[in-house]
Parts: sequence; C-alpha cells; structure tokens
Amino acid sequence: MCFLRVGTVRLVAGLLALALLAGCSANRFLYNRADTFVRWAVDDYVDLTSEQQQRFDDNLDVLLDWHRRAELPQYRDFIFLSIAALDDGVTIDEAIVISEAIEQAVNRLQAEFIELLLLTGADLSEQQILDFLAELDRQQQEFAEERLVRDEEAYAADAAKSLEGLAKRLLGRLDEAQQSLIASRSKELTRIDRLWYDDRTVWGATLRTILETRAPDWPSDVRALSDARSSARTPAYVAGIDHNGDVILELLVDIINGRTERQDRKMRRFLDGLIADIDALTIGDVAEALVVE
Repeated sequence: MCFLRVGTVRLVAGLLALALLAGCSANRFLYNRADTFVRWAVDDYVDLTSEQQQRFDDNLDVLLDWHRRAELPQYRDFIFLSIAALDDGVTIDEAIVISEAIEQAVNRLQAEFIELLLLTGADLSEQQILDFLAELDRQQQEFAEERLVRDEEAYAADAAKSLEGLAKRLLGRLDEAQQSLIASRSKELTRIDRLWYDDRTVWGATLRTILETRAPDWPSDVRALSDARSSARTPAYVAGIDHNGDVILELLVDIINGRTERQDRKMRRFLDGLIADIDALTIGDVAEALVVE
C-alpha cells in the first residue's frame, strides 16, 4: 500500500492543504470531512476487511488529530511569512523559505501516513496484495496513455494551464500580460513526465518484489525504499526538477510583485482567510492549551 507515498499520500496532503486554500468556512467543512475523502481514496487501491477498516479508521483519526494540533499552527506561521513578504516586494530568497516550509510540511505528513498504511497493510491477504499491485500497474498504464503521448506544445500548454490556475487562486483574474508571461515561461520548463514514469517504474518493480516476498521485516524494507526515493532519482530527473522549481518560483515572484491593486487586495483577503480558517479549526486546541498552562 505504500505507493500511496506518491499517490494517495500526495492526495491526502492535497486534501488537507486545499481544504484551506480557498479561505472560507466551506473549506473548514471539507477539512473536517478529510477522513471520509481519505477512506474513499484508499478504497481505490484495496478492499479492506471490516477489521482492517476499523484499524485504519482508528489510526487515521489519530493522524488527523495530530495534523490539526501540530501542523496547522505551522501552516499559520508560514502564511504570516507570506503576508509580511508582500509589503516590500517578494524576493526569491523569501519565496524559497516559504516553499521549503510547505515541502517540509508535506514530507512530515507523508511520513506519518506511511506508518498508518504499514499498520493497515500488516495482514493483507495474497489476493489483496495482487489487487493492489494490479491497480498500480493500471495507473501506470493510464499515465502513459494520457501524458506521454503529448507533444512539446501540448506539454507546455498543460503546464501553463496549471500555473495560471495557481495564480488565479492567489490573485483572481489575470490580465493579458500576466497570461502571456505564464505561457512564455511555461515553454522554459524541462519535460519530466517521461523521467517520472521511468523513475516510478523502477521504484514500482522494487516495491512489487518486497510485497510479493514479504520477508519477516518487510515494513522496514518499505520504509527504506521510501526514504531512498529522492536519492535514487537519475541525475537527469533531479536536474529537471531543480530547473522547473527555479522557473516556477521566479515566475510566481514576478507575477506577485507585478500585481495590480485589485489583485493585491484579493491576495491579502485570500491569505487572511487562510489564517481565519486555521484559527477556527484549532480554537478548541488553543483553549485546551491555555487551560493546561
């Protein structure tokens, strides 16, 4: 089940983050229903028995409680950093600090979720393992059929669409110059979908061997595989990730620093809304902490 490090784990991180990214009470509702969405996602990979499901549910509740208590306050901190950076113009160094804080938050969540999955998968049957591996193969094939067939122009267009969506979430409607800048910078991105596919193929083959063999200490093998994922990437893949990260950060800094007054108001409302959501989600924990102190 540990493909979920790059599949469902990313989805879980996205659910918890995106539940805050619109800055409104509706997203507090979504965050409070994250357990349901996570269960649906896991169901796509394997059908759990009632006992396995109960164990998963109990441990998921513990994980989500940890996330609310320990992680959301840290999200609040780097959102404040983002607001402070707006006043005098965002620098690349400030953008790097904020992006690294977000990445570290995702990594912490991934580590906790991997442990949850290992606890759940400790007694998977042979058929459950086979079903899980078949789903991994299906997703790999689907990715190839949908993504790898694109030409360079389509790849750049898809990247531009994603970046434009991110910018709109922050700033609202973009003007023609901003849209043109995104389209232009998107063409500077290194194409890494094939590199990702090849990397995951190698990783998937190793995971398959671990799960099919299931040596006495196989969870440790899975953890080791997970921990070594980044260091095992090919130099070309690492270079592509680094290059694209630089391009995207520079683009976002340029767009944010060139925002209009209307967009500035929209972005500040957006960030203030995130803080309000976090405060609403954690107020019970704050009150409890004050009583304890």
